[in-house]
Amino acid sequence: MVRVNIIMILVLLSGLGFAQKNNVQSAANSFKYKEYAEAKKYIDLAAKHVKTANDPKMWYYRGRIYLAIYNADNSKLDPEAIEKSVVSLTTCIDVDERKMYKDSSSVYLMNAAIGCFIAGINSYKEKNYERANMLYSLVLKCLDYDKNKDLARNNVSEKTIYLNLYYAAFGANDQAKSKEYLQKLIDMNYNDPNIYIYMSALQLEEKDTASALSTLGKGRDRFYDDKGLILQQVSLSIKAGKSDELLNKLNDDIGYDDGNSTLYFVRGILHEKKGNIEEALKDYKETIELNPAHFMAHYYLGAIYFNMGAEIMNKAKEIKNNDLYTKEKTKAEEQFKLALPYFEIAHEIDAKDTDVLTRLARLYARTGNDEKYKEMKAKLDAMQ
Repeated sequence: MVRVNIIMILVLLSGLGFAQKNNVQSAANSFKYKEYAEAKKYIDLAAKHVKTANDPKMWYYRGRIYLAIYNADNSKLDPEAIEKSVVSLTTCIDVDERKMYKDSSSVYLMNAAIGCFIAGINSYKEKNYERANMLYSLVLKCLDYDKNKDLARNNVSEKTIYLNLYYAAFGANDQAKSKEYLQKLIDMNYNDPNIYIYMSALQLEEKDTASALSTLGKGRDRFYDDKGLILQQVSLSIKAGKSDELLNKLNDDIGYDDGNSTLYFVRGILHEKKGNIEEALKDYKETIELNPAHFMAHYYLGAIYFNMGAEIMNKAKEIKNNDLYTKEKTKAEEQFKLALPYFEIAHEIDAKDTDVLTRLARLYARTGNDEKYKEMKAKLDAMQ
């Protein structure tokens, strides 16, 4: 009797194992006919059972079924389809000792990884930063399986993934992770000066001004002419009481490299920020002497003269004496005339800059050049 019972148990266990394998095959058949709800039902049963939980065939079909559900845009059937597809296909490759499904799984995994990246972007747009981070992290793991660099060819590179991980972490106010991902990008020499600005801003939030200045300095070493880095470095140096230090360094640098227009431009910004307008004017003029196509130097020169003219006019409005008022108004107009050619050249260099167009329109209006005023106004209207 005992022997009969043992045989019965063995038969039952064998039947259960067969049933699970049959579930995998039923899932495969349903998938073939695009019956995704049925395919999902059978593959989920097989995935939960110990007999098929380590079966590469089960993981292969699970990955393909969930990828198909995602591609069919059937979020009601399973809103987590794309991540389940990625996990299933990577698991298939890992457990497939005989490598029966490796090549095919790798192809579908790359498709799933791209879908996962897109889903991460969509989650970020929806401000679901935690899910975005999870999806991007899954894509990052897929790089180990991407032997043919298919992801990079589809603009899903390691650097791009880390940048998106930073955005998701920053959106979630996770300062530690934000810094971690930015540092990774810095170490990888990511070709974007903004990562240094982002990192310095996070360091400033931690009241670590020294590290923030150091980060901006490293950024300037890589992106010497970047406007954003220059302005941040100058502003922070002044705020931290390090402006003289930066000025001395610039003086030394100019001594070694007096033909470098960027050095004069940066020094000009520093002088202007410190209120040394005459010194700033000299450096901006030296900048365009060395580099006639330097947009910002022309713009800043125009802005200084424009602002000086506006300041004189504002003060003149309070003068009651007509003769004195006329005298001050003439002084202001002289400044406006000095500003005009610099803005005109800036406009030639960059015809789409709206700030320059706005300044030119106001200057032409002040100087009575109606034709030019209408031209600038028309350009501004066309851009809105």
